[in-house]
Amino acid sequence: MSGVQCRKAMMTGSVSTFADVALNFGAPAVRGDSVLRVANARGRRTVMYGDDTWLRLFPGLWSEYDGTTSFYVTDYTEVDNNVTRHLDKVLTPDEKKKPTFDFLVLHYLGLDHIGHLEGARSPKIKPKLQEMDEIVKKIFTAMQTWDRNGVLIVCGDHGMRDAGGHGGATPSEVLVPLVLARSSDFECPHPLGPGPTVAQVDVAPSVAWLLGAPPPGDSGGRLLPALLPQDPRQHLYLLHVLSSHAVKQDIPTNTEFYKQFQRAEQQFAHYLATGQQSAAKIAKEFYEESLAKMSEYLTQTKTEFDLFAIGVAIVLLYAIAISLLLVTLYSLQPDTRRKSSITSRSHQRSSIGSMIAFLVIFCICSAILITSCFITETKSQLCNFESFWVLGLFAASSMFTITYFLIKTGIERIKDLSLLNELNAIDMLLIGATLFHCWSFFGTSFIEEEHMTWYFFWNTLMFFVLVRTVVILLMYLSKRLTGATEVQEKPELQQRMSAVGVGILPKWVLLIALHRYLRTMNQTGDRWLFLPDTADWLNAPENVFYLQAHLVVGTIGTLVICLRNLRFLNNVRHIQSMLTIAAVVCVLCYRIASNTLETPIDDIKTWDPVKIVDVFWAILIAQFLLEIVSYIGILKSCGLQPTRNNQSANKFEYSKPKAKSEDYFYDNLMEEPWNVDEVKLNLVRGLSHLMLNDLMLIVCLLMRPHNVVMVPSVFVTCVLTSQCMDHKLLDSKSGKKTEVADILSRTLVHMWIGILFFFYQGNSNSLSSVDLGSGYVGLREYCPVRVALRMGLHAYAGPAIAGAALFATIARHSETWDTYLQAIWRSTNILAAHRVYCVVVYCVIATIFRDHLFVWSVFSPKLLYDFVATIFSLQALATIAQLQFLAHTTNYLARMFTYKSRL
Repeated sequence: MSGVQCRKAMMTGSVSTFADVALNFGAPAVRGDSVLRVANARGRRTVMYGDDTWLRLFPGLWSEYDGTTSFYVTDYTEVDNNVTRHLDKVLTPDEKKKPTFDFLVLHYLGLDHIGHLEGARSPKIKPKLQEMDEIVKKIFTAMQTWDRNGVLIVCGDHGMRDAGGHGGATPSEVLVPLVLARSSDFECPHPLGPGPTVAQVDVAPSVAWLLGAPPPGDSGGRLLPALLPQDPRQHLYLLHVLSSHAVKQDIPTNTEFYKQFQRAEQQFAHYLATGQQSAAKIAKEFYEESLAKMSEYLTQTKTEFDLFAIGVAIVLLYAIAISLLLVTLYSLQPDTRRKSSITSRSHQRSSIGSMIAFLVIFCICSAILITSCFITETKSQLCNFESFWVLGLFAASSMFTITYFLIKTGIERIKDLSLLNELNAIDMLLIGATLFHCWSFFGTSFIEEEHMTWYFFWNTLMFFVLVRTVVILLMYLSKRLTGATEVQEKPELQQRMSAVGVGILPKWVLLIALHRYLRTMNQTGDRWLFLPDTADWLNAPENVFYLQAHLVVGTIGTLVICLRNLRFLNNVRHIQSMLTIAAVVCVLCYRIASNTLETPIDDIKTWDPVKIVDVFWAILIAQFLLEIVSYIGILKSCGLQPTRNNQSANKFEYSKPKAKSEDYFYDNLMEEPWNVDEVKLNLVRGLSHLMLNDLMLIVCLLMRPHNVVMVPSVFVTCVLTSQCMDHKLLDSKSGKKTEVADILSRTLVHMWIGILFFFYQGNSNSLSSVDLGSGYVGLREYCPVRVALRMGLHAYAGPAIAGAALFATIARHSETWDTYLQAIWRSTNILAAHRVYCVVVYCVIATIFRDHLFVWSVFSPKLLYDFVATIFSLQALATIAQLQFLAHTTNYLARMFTYKSRL
């Protein structure tokens, strides 16, 4: 659970919804009843020092407070000192020995931050716990000087798993100690050892009773057993009050626990009338049994689902998924361009007809939705016809209308899918496994252990590719030894087989070994999370050398890859190389300054890590701007000339008949019209590789030291797998077109690689695997947007790098601007269709299992992960669109600059 959920539960006595996790960064105020609200209504003085989330949850209910931001997790000293500095003042009673408060909340954050940064085995935990012990001692000692009996409750709002995160359902995350002590006249009613297990919702009625206030209105909790009075009459009366409060919250009267409550009332009345101890004992048992069942019932039924709105959303998602599928199939046809000669008049009639048809279908969809609201007599907010929800209703109608026309047009225009006949067995494996994977989520274990499914898929793919490659090589060798005419008539076949046998097969075997090692790096999931992994061994103090070796090897490997990718940039490769090396130096300096990497140069350890990261960002921006201005021609005045040893530098030039030598991009050997498409293609090719480089460098900066080696591993896997999936290399006969099969398999396999490294990194479908420390790299204070972006990029580093590698590969292999646009269109269609397909299937599963026992711990976190993945997918598609827009804009500016240079 998140901190917001837990604090709401402890103060309101009701279970929070899972949506509070998504709102954790900007916790909204609690509008319902709470302990603080009932205490404030009775004039109690409430004081809070510590986490400022309390102030946002319960604004205006504190008599005195001093909040500290809870999200800057790199600080575990000042956040606690800011609380401790108030203790002497607030614990000192007045001249009459009366405490200056009625309810004091002290929320220390240091231990939580250490866990997020360094895990449960951090050497900093023991000193921090000793510090907390001294604070508890100081509070309890001060309580004994008061004129009244004080109660001290020491507890945590959540637990922590070994990796340091929380938000899952493991015992170490959901079970935390709760210590209760009175300043005098108190004996613990429980024997030595672990006491009874209580729920967080039990804290609210307990605190309210101690403050002399009624339980919060929505409370479904019980009183903590240690606080129950020893006097039988007071004990039974308190149980009666709590049970009566629970009964008022729409408890059904035909249930057994309600009847048990009625029996308890009768026994209680009999005891009051006769004083028989047997009646008091029976009443106590009946009250406790009924109260336990009512609390369980209220906890399970607090969440109400708007099934009508959910149903409409699912149907709409299905319509979007079908329309995207048809658009994808349409794009996979041999020729997606439909030429037609339409006069302006007929075009006008077509536009008017389309508008009329759209309005007709829109009215039909709106009528169906409105009629459904009245027929079902639902209480859905979508059908309350208020101004805001009316807009939502009409927006849904508009989406239904758009998807209707997309589906109709797709069915009419999909005529020829013959290119899909070139798909081989491995392509079918990719498609089948991708489609099947989503349906496996009907089992909760397949959600918690999703990484096992992807490990199995990937191992199967690698094995199939290996076997196919070996079989084809053996068949070729046998034919060559027997002198088959097929081998003699095709000399190019020998060249291809040599490339496979010498260049690809050994690398593929090494790649299998690399993935076997990466799989052991981080234990993830739920079942085997307790087992030690390679990361645990590397992070042990005695193995610091090997940890730093992983960090250096991963960083240097990333540098080599980035320098290799600079071949596809424009003109000024030497400057880009120096900037790339400078960026990597910044990464290493940051590691040294943050005490992650040792160096003999002690002065670097004193450098400010925030300023180092600022320089790093400036370098990346400079690289991007340099690539843009090199196309426009602004660098001419600086004397920078094209670097001819670049792989494609001779293509980065504009040409036009009768152009003069003063043209910045002039070449005497080129006398063709403006090569606009060629230059745009090379600009997109350069920017795609620059984006890939920058992304890898940023991820190197954000990654945990032991995970940095995964950055070059993602790229190597993408490159080698793309080579092995090339249909023309092994299983294509001459004359056949394999563009569609290549782009389909290449897109799916890059998507697989991204998801695979998502789990290699240690992520899972549990919120406890989210690394909060990555969100504060290079930050001096909390900023929600920048923290969220860093955390998101760190969590989805594998899919991000694999996606960038895919788009760079498409740009590198495209021969013309048109083929690039067509390949990008096909690839983005496949990715969008898959993402919507996953979302719609899982939404159906989550809706079916909405009352499942693990709905909050298993199904809801996965739904949140799917939502975040969808947001990042939209951002990635928008980035591709921005690259194409930038290519057009830069091309226009370059032509203007070239034209003016001739005047």
